[in-house]
Amino acid sequence: MGKGSRWRASPEDYFFVIGRDSGLSVEQRPDWILKKVPGATVRQYARSDHANIQQVLLKNIEPRWTRITPAIFEINSVPIRARNVVFRGGSAEVGGKCLLNGAAGDRVYSRFLKNNRGMENFRRSNEFFEASRAETTIDLPQEGPFPDGMNVGVECRNRRNFYHFITESLSQLVHFRDRSIDSITFHCRNNDPSGFAERYIRALFPDLAGKIAFTDRRARYDDVLIPFNFRHMIYSNGDPLVTEPLAETGKDVSWQQIGAHVRRRKFAFKNSYDVSLRLLREHAHSLMDPKLVAQMPKKIWVSRDNRHQNVNSRAMHGEEELVRELKRQGFEQMFFEHMTPLEQIAAVSAAEVIGAVHGAFFGHMCFAQPHAHVIEVGSVQTQLHRWGDFLGNAHVAGCSYSKVYADVASDTPDQIPAISEGLYGVAVGPDAIDLICQLSERQPA
Repeated sequence: MGKGSRWRASPEDYFFVIGRDSGLSVEQRPDWILKKVPGATVRQYARSDHANIQQVLLKNIEPRWTRITPAIFEINSVPIRARNVVFRGGSAEVGGKCLLNGAAGDRVYSRFLKNNRGMENFRRSNEFFEASRAETTIDLPQEGPFPDGMNVGVECRNRRNFYHFITESLSQLVHFRDRSIDSITFHCRNNDPSGFAERYIRALFPDLAGKIAFTDRRARYDDVLIPFNFRHMIYSNGDPLVTEPLAETGKDVSWQQIGAHVRRRKFAFKNSYDVSLRLLREHAHSLMDPKLVAQMPKKIWVSRDNRHQNVNSRAMHGEEELVRELKRQGFEQMFFEHMTPLEQIAAVSAAEVIGAVHGAFFGHMCFAQPHAHVIEVGSVQTQLHRWGDFLGNAHVAGCSYSKVYADVASDTPDQIPAISEGLYGVAVGPDAIDLICQLSERQPA
């Protein structure tokens, strides 16, 4: 791919296909790719003060979560050995082709569609993966234990957004806790430090902290280990480890309609999670001091301290009144910006009811207990453009997860701002506050 045009290519030249392209190897063939798991109890509620917005909200509530018991999958991840690798733009290329790996793979695919516009290229990519699924299996070379002292490269969106870093990148460190490795580099799309990333690494992976670096520069490796998640193989590989679990989803027939189309890929994302996230959850819980957990309140509302330098300044209109009502029900208002990583995890782990406005905080949901009820408050903007982002975190916890859609915090809340204007804050009126208070007293049916 030449400079300035490296993302403009045919699907055959752009995407790395496991089972067809060379450059990857595993220690041994994985025993499983997809594992059916219980998942979260999910409900959505519309509570706008404006009739036209309420109508839009009701129309766009996803009925899947109440009509059936959805089939949720845990998806395996393993370290792979890759040769002739280039990291740039937060993703990896192997032998000049883009690797479809977990969350980075979603961005790789979006970049393809952005740079290869038109229905013809859209159809070609769908047809390309249909053919790949019919023709390939997990035919990766097996070489036994990887050598000691190798470098590790982790694909990373950035180290500023808590949700993306914790869910997609930090979780990958679980695969290298017991390995003798030389260095671990997070390869980011941009390298705007916030400080929380380093704090979480030191708190959860102190033995690895001294080996970790971040970069947004292009980097090349002749030989490197990469934590690899198999989610994109659902639509690109026909191995029985993929196809047989999908065929056993019963009434949840949507899994039999899986494909590379953006809606189908989004469906897979919302109904699955990376095993790395579960392993991170278990590792974090193993570090908890029982005395610290016991000190934490059972009901918490998590607010943003907008004076903090690393906090998005989106305001929540009506939060003071909401918090006042919640405190009458025994809630404690907390500001995670003033807490250590282990205190934050302990607070989420201890709570029976957790509430907050839409934001990266919900990356913490993976640390909640199965009996917990987590309430997220958003708007029509978050419904149309952000719904589903945190479902994997809810599924890995197996908790109850309620999403309340209220209003946009703008001068014209009866209008829907374009997402190109940015994500606005949230406004809660009396009806939304009443609903949130009601939900905080019960689990979803």
